[in-house]
Amino acid sequence: MIRWITPSLGTGNFFQAKETPGIYILDVRDLVDKAGNPLEAVKGKIEEGCARLAAGEKVVVCCDYGISRSNAIAAGILARSKEIPFFDAVRQVMKALNEKSIKVEVLNVVLKAVEPDAIALNTDPDKKRILITGAHGFVGRGLPESFEARGHTVLSPVRDKIDLLKDTVELDLMVKEAGIDTLLHLASPRVYTINESVGITLLMLKNILDVCTQNNLRLVYTSGWEVYSGYAGNKIVADETLAMNPKGTYGQTKMLCEVLIENHAKTGNMPPPLILRASPVYGPESDRPRFIYNFIDKALANRPIITHKYKNAFPALDLMHISDFRAAIVKAAESGEAGSFNIGTGKVTTTSQVAEMIVNKTGSSSLISHIEIEDLVGNIAMDASLAHDKLGWKAKVSFEEGLEEIIKTQKERILND
Repeated sequence: MIRWITPSLGTGNFFQAKETPGIYILDVRDLVDKAGNPLEAVKGKIEEGCARLAAGEKVVVCCDYGISRSNAIAAGILARSKEIPFFDAVRQVMKALNEKSIKVEVLNVVLKAVEPDAIALNTDPDKKRILITGAHGFVGRGLPESFEARGHTVLSPVRDKIDLLKDTVELDLMVKEAGIDTLLHLASPRVYTINESVGITLLMLKNILDVCTQNNLRLVYTSGWEVYSGYAGNKIVADETLAMNPKGTYGQTKMLCEVLIENHAKTGNMPPPLILRASPVYGPESDRPRFIYNFIDKALANRPIITHKYKNAFPALDLMHISDFRAAIVKAAESGEAGSFNIGTGKVTTTSQVAEMIVNKTGSSSLISHIEIEDLVGNIAMDASLAHDKLGWKAKVSFEEGLEEIIKTQKERILND
């Protein structure tokens, strides 16, 4: 079966396509569907295809399945024969075939063969060119404007523009065209606590890492305190020397992501990455952690508030305001640092204390009680000393200040409803 890109150029499975008078089969099976293809070999295939087109023949580029290698070489032939920009040729191939499965490591060699000067370069080392995934989510909201205000160039594609599970090629082209040097990966599945989210999260990250590797991009990745959530204790102060010990799907996913990043950093051609392990983040633009909003709604209605008590302690969290976390991200992206950094206030507040603060601040008559949970809890306080020393970052907003802001927002929401 031949899939035609133009009336004279197509791709196909070598074992299904047939060479007939006027149709030339260009066999690219001797190339590999990964990094390592010799530039001269790729140039030879492209020149062979262009020569056959110039002679009036139709050319079908074939590999084992007629997908990745075939599409990449076909894009090179299209760009050279039609004298169009390589990036336009790639998009034309993907649109014509409705196919996004092109390995970026193969595509990069074809680019070097056809248009080696097409990649934009950042000539100002003091000004970053940053691409942010998930820029329109809770954490990312406002970050593009913060970076731009500091003189950096920012791309923040929306989910409808790039599907990180499928659109690796489009992301790669966008990076090259804009001369991106830093990739800030915030995107995550909408539901991230179920088992299905593990595979989705890792696939998204793998695609991101492939693009970083092929374009020598520095990765800034947001992990979380959940990588320590398997420890049990009333207050565990976690610095970067504490071994990861996650409990639950989300924490396990974050740990696996960090392992995958570390592996790419060791084996791939990418600058050393930076990982931010954030404590629980809250703010008026989100409904997380949900218990805070649950408590506020009950307090405003003067209804009973029920908290928990585990076998070893009342649960407590190191609650960090979103503005502090965003400031840490900006510091991380602008820095030349690498490695893992714990981000948080270093202070933990029990859920019972949160309930008491809410009742007092709202003047509520809600009664507070707790139920016994037959499990152990680990109350993690993030030691951010390294972030303070290396990134110049420190949390500024107290939980009391942040809580007052949320209560005010919730009151306004109720009035508007």
